[in-house]
Amino acid sequence: MSDADFIKLNKANWDEAAKVHFEDPADWYQIGRFLEGHDVRCLIDQQEMGDLSGLKVLHAQCHFGLDTLSVARQAKEVVGLDFSPVALAQAAELAQRTGLSDKARWVESNIYEARAVLDETFDFVYASWGVTGWLPDLAAWAKIIASYIKPGGRFYYAEGHPCAFILDEIDGHLRPSTPYWHRDPIVETADHSYNESSVQLENREVHCWNHPLSEFMTAFLSEGLVLEFFHEHTAVPWRMFPSMTMGDDRLYRFGPEGPNMALGMSMMWSKPA
Repeated sequence: MSDADFIKLNKANWDEAAKVHFEDPADWYQIGRFLEGHDVRCLIDQQEMGDLSGLKVLHAQCHFGLDTLSVARQAKEVVGLDFSPVALAQAAELAQRTGLSDKARWVESNIYEARAVLDETFDFVYASWGVTGWLPDLAAWAKIIASYIKPGGRFYYAEGHPCAFILDEIDGHLRPSTPYWHRDPIVETADHSYNESSVQLENREVHCWNHPLSEFMTAFLSEGLVLEFFHEHTAVPWRMFPSMTMGDDRLYRFGPEGPNMALGMSMMWSKPA
């Protein structure tokens, strides 16, 4: 199978998952809180992205735009980019319901083909949590991301840690299940989505890639970007392993007897003026 075939299969899963997430009775994504006026981005993102007032922002791989619209409440303008038409229709609905349609635009595209439909630059670009595991070519992704950053602009990225992604929890213990340097797609089958909904998915097979940390650094340094910070986190915004629990901050972490390890990472890059 080609990379295009893998992406097509993943898109079918995400189209279905978008509907499950949007209609979730438990409201794992906090749509209700967003409609009440709250910023529902992950707390890590809120703390690290900084003040976006007056900025033109691109949210790459934005899903159904909940975080995008949280940003739109403070930014001058925001564009949400995603390959799922189902998710983007939901995003447009949320924008209309909250009076943000004049500040938010939606662009449907596979990230690798985005330049053909979105030919602009931005003050601030970001992508976070569950982004690059779906991408076969990290260097090509970084090149496209970098092309959207204005000189003097910045890029924020947050994701699960590559060292954590190679582990599975078996009988309460973490064990390696995938080599750290693994180039081939990892085929996974999941009956349910990560929002812990009871709805069973029809498109259960997905293809993922684990990119080592050195690949991230090399990809962005090769595009001439400057690293402002790199942080590692012991908590992430979804249940990465079964024994993790969610705290009052809506981040999942191990208990005091669990492993003390990096589960997530975040970084800020800037493009020289």
